[in-house]
Amino acid sequence: MKLLKLFVVLIALLGVFMIVIAGLFERIEPGEIGVKQYMWGTGGYVEKDHEPGFHWGVSGIHKFHRLDRRTHFLTFSEEQSVTGGSRGTGNAQERGPLEIRTRDNNRVSVDVTVTYRIIEGQAWKLVADGNKNVYKERVAEAIQGRLRDELAVLDTESFYKTEERLALIAKILPKLEAEVAQDFVKPETILIRAVRFPQLYEEELQSKQLTQQLTELAKSQRKVEDALKATGKIEKETEAMEKEARAEWDKKLQDASSTNQVEVATVLAEANIYDNQVRPSADANYETLLAEGKLALEKAEALRDELRNEALDTLGGRILQARAAAENVHFESVTLNSNDPSVPSVIDIDELVELLVGEN
Repeated sequence: MKLLKLFVVLIALLGVFMIVIAGLFERIEPGEIGVKQYMWGTGGYVEKDHEPGFHWGVSGIHKFHRLDRRTHFLTFSEEQSVTGGSRGTGNAQERGPLEIRTRDNNRVSVDVTVTYRIIEGQAWKLVADGNKNVYKERVAEAIQGRLRDELAVLDTESFYKTEERLALIAKILPKLEAEVAQDFVKPETILIRAVRFPQLYEEELQSKQLTQQLTELAKSQRKVEDALKATGKIEKETEAMEKEARAEWDKKLQDASSTNQVEVATVLAEANIYDNQVRPSADANYETLLAEGKLALEKAEALRDELRNEALDTLGGRILQARAAAENVHFESVTLNSNDPSVPSVIDIDELVELLVGEN
């Protein structure tokens, strides 16, 4: 029971602690800017913007105002004019299209989107001025008035020329920035999304644009034809130059071929003359050297036989011949008296040699 009571007490203390913590700290979400206000005493606002996270603030003593940190989108469009009025959700505001009277007194309906953000570090000033709930409408009115005034300087043709529209927007943005700075916001981009003229004028304008496009197309076709003519002339000149160059090179090739044939014939004739002069002498020398070599070989063989005969005519030669004869003697059958010591053994080559040659 004591453990259960202790557990219940701990749970209760934890709950009280969480309630105290929740009452002492305020959480600012990632997409928000926090502005802290003192509710007691002299009151007033903390002169800084609070970043996302937890911040010290006692409930009942302090109050946090939350503003949208994200980019704001203000859109003037034809779709909103169908539903009527203006509406906004979160960081998006929508109004009807801008109705402009051009410099040449034509009416035009323009869809525009403008993006802006609260200036960093100045959200507390916006809240301190009391414009927390109305600054979006104030900014929308200021932007709408400035765009109407500035776009009215364009004439009808300038509205469908992208370069002129972009140049004008580049001039409008600094003026718009100065105008809405009092609401502590800064415009970032201006995007003209659509331009519409009255139906009859739109048809006339499209017809005019088509005529201009056809005119430009005719000019382009003319340029193409001129280019084709120039190309054809260049092509013919190139063909003529190619033929001339080819004929010149054929002539040079023929001349070079003829010269080479003459030189080859001259070399072949000189080679033939040289062959007729040198070959007989070389053949005679060959036959002479061949005969001399054959004679020298025969003399060497004769000398060899002579020296061999002289060597064999000596005692050693006779012994050598006798030994060779003894080694080559073949007996089909031999009957010897093994008891007679004077009978030589056929196995003893030396004794057999002595028998054949005789004693010295």
